[in-house]
Amino acid sequence: MRIAILADSWLFDPATMVNGTQVQMYHLASAFRRRGHEVHYLALTRDRRALPDLPEGIRFHWIERPVTAVSWLRDLNDYRKALDGIRPDALYQRGRSHLTWIAARWARAHGRRFVWGSNGEDSCSFWKHVKRLHASRRSGLRKAALLPLAAARDLLVHSGIRAADGIVTQTRTQAESLRRNFGRDGVVLPSTFDSCEGASGAKERIVLWLASLSPAKQPDLFLDLAERCRDLDDWTFVLGGGTRVDAYRSALASRAASLPNVRLLGPVPFAASHMLYARASLFVNTSRADGDGLPNSFIQAWLHGTPVLSLGHDPNGWINGEGLGLSARGDAERFLAGGRALLGDDELRAAMGRQCTRFARQTFAAEETIDAYLSLFSS
Repeated sequence: MRIAILADSWLFDPATMVNGTQVQMYHLASAFRRRGHEVHYLALTRDRRALPDLPEGIRFHWIERPVTAVSWLRDLNDYRKALDGIRPDALYQRGRSHLTWIAARWARAHGRRFVWGSNGEDSCSFWKHVKRLHASRRSGLRKAALLPLAAARDLLVHSGIRAADGIVTQTRTQAESLRRNFGRDGVVLPSTFDSCEGASGAKERIVLWLASLSPAKQPDLFLDLAERCRDLDDWTFVLGGGTRVDAYRSALASRAASLPNVRLLGPVPFAASHMLYARASLFVNTSRADGDGLPNSFIQAWLHGTPVLSLGHDPNGWINGEGLGLSARGDAERFLAGGRALLGDDELRAAMGRQCTRFARQTFAAEETIDAYLSLFSS
């Protein structure tokens, strides 16, 4: 089967910031290739000469240019032309994007199947780009000028989701939102990872936070936890992640510098993240309730036997229900007190870590997940 994956970036492109959608598209592309399928990966890049060595067996199609507020308009034609040359049997795209509409339209015109994947708890809701424009720091005049384009882009997204031949959601919450907003039924499938990435060594007294630095991810609450635990001997709170907003980075760095138990890493390449998860004794997520779907960071932590302390997010109820850490269900005091308690109980963390590894290998390295995708492509 010839499969085309439409993406707006490539995980290992040094010009992009790592996100969960890139991680999953990389793992899916690799899994489809291992099954013997012909995989084509379409992505934007600023400079293909700066790209690292590419994995064998995946055929890349680069659209080379910087991303601007209006550059997506050119994508409508450029991705179509690339698909015309590939002539795939099935198309896959993940997340709310104008690429959703491009894939759906090409598939419908050529009698091929298009499968769309959600990538967050809010990804089956409406008006993503309009909301982002409204929340941006652009001037009122600039927002007014860009509003028609943002609305048009969202309408393309909505049309593409409705036209998809199959839909995959990460969680039951996303599936319910999809049914409520779009009248569609989705297949709930876990994310997929290579089981070999879960090999871990000895744990260190490290508490890890790793994500993009943004208000939605609330890294300041991780610093609150570090401050609450500053009297605990030998624990280091490692904050990793990047942002393009200098003022936000500076504010976090200033507060982190005032806490002797905090180490600030900056952006962490995906390839370097595995060692951090392997060394950490606890991984912390402080995102807003709708800020994540099924975070790849949870999966990486669990594969490495690292329990998760989550402020509020608990995909499918797994954290509390399966003994994979602690979700405070949005209660900040429970988050802080629970985190401190976990750091003080080595036996509990070790037992949770063993359960994390068992659960992750059974759930996220399952070949049945890839079987389900391939069935959707060929139905």
